[in-house]
Amino acid sequence: MFENLATNAISFCDAGGIIRIWVKLQTDTCLAVIEDTGPGFPKGSLDKIFNRFYSDRPSSAFGEHSGLGLSISKQVVEAHGGVIWAENITSKLSTGEESDILGARLLIALPRI
Repeated sequence: MFENLATNAISFCDAGGIIRIWVKLQTDTCLAVIEDTGPGFPKGSLDKIFNRFYSDRPSSAFGEHSGLGLSISKQVVEAHGGVIWAENITSKLSTGEESDILGARLLIALPRI
């Protein structure tokens, strides 16, 4: 699952892009985070990205990706009693508004055994 999520992040980054993977052990949870400097998730797609066969890639990439990776990852995480969610990376501007999308972030929280 982690290999799939990292490979997915890599596939959205251009040459010179950055992928960050980190893990934080908490009292009862292990939080894993995968971030990339790709285009992020399009507006309105965050509620769909874990659906089977959903893919939001350029038409030139048609047939290269099945749209199953995030769906399967979600099933694996949930089978282990965890949760997975996604968000866009943005920063706060001096006006209090959010900036343009700076990348994507996937978060996985698994119970610590």
